[in-house]
Amino acid sequence: MTMNRRSFLAGGLAGTAAALSGASHATPILAPKKWDETYDVVIVSAGAAGLTAACEAVKQKLTSVVFEKMPIMGGSSVLCGGMIAVSDTDEQKAQNVKDTHDLFVKDLIVSGGGYADEKVVRAYVSSIREHYEWLTKELGLKPDAIVLQGGQSVARSHHFSPSKILMAMADYAKKGGAEIRTKCAVERLIWSSDMKKIEGVRVKTGEKTITVRAKKGVLLAAGGFSSNPTLLGRYNPPLKNAAVIAGKGTQGDGILMGLSVGADFLDTAYIKASYGFKLNPVSIDEMGQIYWSGGIIVNKNCQRFVDESISYKKLGDAALAQPEGKSWMVFDHAMLERDYKVNPQGRELWKPILEGKKTPDYLSSGATIEEAAKNAGLDPKALAETVKRYNGFVDQGRDADCGRMYMASGNGKLVRIEKGPFYVMPATAAMIGTYCGLRIDEAAHVIDVWGDAIPGLWAAGEVTGGFHGAGYISGTAFAKGQAFGRLAVRSMIKA
Repeated sequence: MTMNRRSFLAGGLAGTAAALSGASHATPILAPKKWDETYDVVIVSAGAAGLTAACEAVKQKLTSVVFEKMPIMGGSSVLCGGMIAVSDTDEQKAQNVKDTHDLFVKDLIVSGGGYADEKVVRAYVSSIREHYEWLTKELGLKPDAIVLQGGQSVARSHHFSPSKILMAMADYAKKGGAEIRTKCAVERLIWSSDMKKIEGVRVKTGEKTITVRAKKGVLLAAGGFSSNPTLLGRYNPPLKNAAVIAGKGTQGDGILMGLSVGADFLDTAYIKASYGFKLNPVSIDEMGQIYWSGGIIVNKNCQRFVDESISYKKLGDAALAQPEGKSWMVFDHAMLERDYKVNPQGRELWKPILEGKKTPDYLSSGATIEEAAKNAGLDPKALAETVKRYNGFVDQGRDADCGRMYMASGNGKLVRIEKGPFYVMPATAAMIGTYCGLRIDEAAHVIDVWGDAIPGLWAAGEVTGGFHGAGYISGTAFAKGQAFGRLAVRSMIKA
């Protein structure tokens, strides 16, 4: 790559980031004559991706520092559902779940509509499997459930407490010598004096601004921009005012820094909200996926409008497109019991009912479908007709309205909605991640608009694009940060 080409990327394309962020300038910053601090690896943000990278740096005997702009570690990873989608595990085998890496790759490519980078996908499947072994065998963390979720041919979402994973990794990293500093905001990337590589970062820490050199590389792991309505409005206007279940720090900082040095930017057309939240949600625990336990989804006219077995991202698109953007999940008590038993996601929603308490105000119930519909403010006759029609499809083994054939993504025989009491819950879609970002290769190098790796710069987690493509398989968001945080540090050693 010529100097002119690199200069163009560093200078000319920097205006892109300035325009996105509203900054007055985004001119390239060159290495100072004297750096304030120096490490092998500099990591931007202490979420799952950043902490995994810090652990890997310890294992590789590299010095590292993690800068987190917020007062506490964790980022959006703290708020996630804790699912790690991984294939061919001992836990799957113990439950007679037959899975392979190739099947997982196939599912990811199909879910991504052909837009996911297959090399990146294969790198994820391999890396998350090795990382999972480290979590379970070396850190002693164990999943408490394996769940079949959207986009999966077989059950492969392994459920963990995200906070336990994050704390275990933070402890491991710090005991190994990695530094983790909170309230330290990385503001800019710094080029080497000859502009041949990214050599460090500029950091705002308290009242001071310091420059920190990265001898091996800089890792951007600062998340997406779910909490930045300006960027949401730019890339997907309907989601500008969507409910957000994400860390307040997800403002797009890392993406803007990448854009300022010429990084390519992928998958913005596929920003989606996740479906199944109760109205006005404030926590991931307020999301239910009972549609994957047999429930159906209807609009204000009590009509079904979507195959309920698909990804909750695609369900979100379909739901937001309904009249007034309103929809309801409809299910019976047997489905509620089944969902509570097999799926940790949503248990807090159903727990009051199973404990015999008063029906919570976020859903309506009734001894009959008509009564439940009336209590929910829907047309009793219309909803009863829709349920009757759906039950007929179940009996026939063919859904003539929406094409549903399974409970979730090719698995699970459909069941009738027939065992009262019956429930109707108004539901909405909320932003839990943007699922687009800086283009990376299979080694987590950040790739520029010409298709070349930007020397000295890597990225992992929600800040990246090209992995999900047009769709999303549940359990891969929390996991991809860990998979590529690990790969990035290993790649830095070879660079």
